[in-house]
Amino acid sequence: MSEAAQAAAPLLASNLLTSAKAHENSRPAPASSGSAVIDEEALSGGFRYGEITSIAGASATGKSLLAYHATASHLLAFPRGEAAFIDTTGSFSPFRLRDVLVFRLEAKFQRESYQQSGYVYEKAPLNAKEAKKRYVDEATAMLDRVKVMRVFDLAGVIEAVGEVGEMRRSESQVAEKAEAVATRRSRDEIGDSEEEPDEEDDVAAKPAAAEGGQEVDSQGGQVGIIVIDTMTNVASSLMSTSQTQGQALLESFMRLLHHLTSRRHICTILTNAAVGLTSSNNPEYRRRPEDSVSVFSSIMGKPALGKTFTYLIDTSVFLSVVPKTAIDAVIAFGDRGDRVSFREAFILEVLKDRCGTRGGRWAAFEMLDEVNLVPCFS
Repeated sequence: MSEAAQAAAPLLASNLLTSAKAHENSRPAPASSGSAVIDEEALSGGFRYGEITSIAGASATGKSLLAYHATASHLLAFPRGEAAFIDTTGSFSPFRLRDVLVFRLEAKFQRESYQQSGYVYEKAPLNAKEAKKRYVDEATAMLDRVKVMRVFDLAGVIEAVGEVGEMRRSESQVAEKAEAVATRRSRDEIGDSEEEPDEEDDVAAKPAAAEGGQEVDSQGGQVGIIVIDTMTNVASSLMSTSQTQGQALLESFMRLLHHLTSRRHICTILTNAAVGLTSSNNPEYRRRPEDSVSVFSSIMGKPALGKTFTYLIDTSVFLSVVPKTAIDAVIAFGDRGDRVSFREAFILEVLKDRCGTRGGRWAAFEMLDEVNLVPCFS
């Protein structure tokens, strides 16, 4: 048998376990959704790094807000970390992201002050106006670490993700060279070397010295979170022209994105629309019980882009809106003609988890002031 036709050598499960543990330990802690109830009851800590999470739902259910909170969590956790926001609809709002950052900074200060003092009345700053201005300035400075890419087709999305991959590769090469230069210089100092360092070594060593001797975070200067808002438009428009070709291109892109996400420990979030939100009078298209993806019988709809798309991601999250109480349900689903307004509760459900630990979990929450996510039944 020729050498090329020989079967691959088997791998020991113990070696694979060691490699998997090392890979798992090198991943950062999950990025918070901005809501303790969502993190604890549904996401087991937040959006995981090294995985692709799809957030699907109808309009105004909080998809973009969750993406903004995850971005804010990354920027706050890694002082030098960067984020890439790929906007396919032109709806990215720097004001809203800044407001989310300000809210998170205020909450962080309140929490840390309470932990240090232990007294509730010391939680509020002495000068609220000055503190607010400081938070706004700090949040505005954080926006310098967010790279916004506006594209409107799948080819543009592929190019944008490729640019992120190139940035990560070049930054890793600079960091490796800086470490090698620092090691060589320490050896030269031990040996009392009189040689002058090369100019290229000086350039490579600058990132290591820029922190003034402080330890650089694991995501320092690198894109650690990618948000694509939204995948629905670019993918559905392509598949409407040619279903087979469009599906093939989407699968190829998702494999590329998964490779980048997994190898570089990036937290990748895709937003997706929902379909089937209303019932049809045509029996042929009427919703069947097996078509429902939610554990709640009153919730209609499912993520767009078909069943195949769910196999290309790691975690599938679905957002929906339901009446908050039984009285609100009577108003919403009753036969009253005046259609009195009712209170709403937002539901986040984990439809699928590749690791198999979060599937079927859910959390209820409300949105306040367009930035604050609070427990629904607190």
